[in-house]
Amino acid sequence: MLESRNLVDVRSLWVSYRKPKWGGLRSSEIYVLKDITFQVGYGEVYGIVGASGSGKTTLLKSILGLVKPRKGKVFIGGKDIYSSSDAYKEVMSKIGYVSQDPYSSMDPRMKIGDIVGEPLRILKAPSATIAKYVEKVLELVHLSTSVIDKYPYQLSGGMLQRVAIARALILKPQLILLDEPTSFLDVVTQAEILAILKELRDITGCSYIIVSHDLSVVAYLSTKIAVLLRGYIVEEGAVNQVLYRPLHPYTQLLVESSKYIKSIEPEFSDVGCPMHKSCPWASSICEQEMPKVSMVNGAKVRCWKYSGGVQS
Repeated sequence: MLESRNLVDVRSLWVSYRKPKWGGLRSSEIYVLKDITFQVGYGEVYGIVGASGSGKTTLLKSILGLVKPRKGKVFIGGKDIYSSSDAYKEVMSKIGYVSQDPYSSMDPRMKIGDIVGEPLRILKAPSATIAKYVEKVLELVHLSTSVIDKYPYQLSGGMLQRVAIARALILKPQLILLDEPTSFLDVVTQAEILAILKELRDITGCSYIIVSHDLSVVAYLSTKIAVLLRGYIVEEGAVNQVLYRPLHPYTQLLVESSKYIKSIEPEFSDVGCPMHKSCPWASSICEQEMPKVSMVNGAKVRCWKYSGGVQS
């Protein structure tokens, strides 16, 4: 048990996958998350932004205990989720999860009321209690109780994502993990879902960890933002700090891309700093190794410019 004022405390997390054998060669170990450290306070919204393949979903799976790290620890409410099966079960009952694709997260043979109430049914709650809570959480996500007897195929994508959010809320979690919650939706529906998520956080006081490739989505909800690049958190700070005074060149690229709504594809590397091939500040040390975290004006950044390795 860890005494902490933070709800989530991730410490030096390293996660790898085995690359399958091919042609008689040995399987190799590929690190997807590298030295990930961050904290999320009670009631805080922590946003993680990064491109596809940066490790965002793997990070959420690690917090959910679905992917065991090679090194490092994950504490939720002061408990190490990997310390025992009892600790894991206790912690997971306090976490809600919303995936990016509401269609694939639901059994098409189940009615909406059963889908939303399923977590309570697993805990063997009385039927009357389940019915009461289902109606309550559907109201919170602005859905009529008329959807209770419908099937997933009868609802739009936006309505299904509200159902997924309702299901995540039904156990009154302290933490909700949101994996690209608006990526499958049109622009208008995205705005509606984000407004509901913001309203729910104000009502319930629960913490969020939201991951997205879209900086504007993360910035709308978050109190703090982390920028993930090739498995590293390269910058972390308050929303205004990251948006208006970005430190890392990759963060600057994301901010500029979101302003002009255009795609910029820099060339990345797996050796040294991932950004060194496309960075205007790069020097020889950037090609050789990843810098440690530096503190700059209250924000965290992994960049040799702020670690003494790059001449300004």
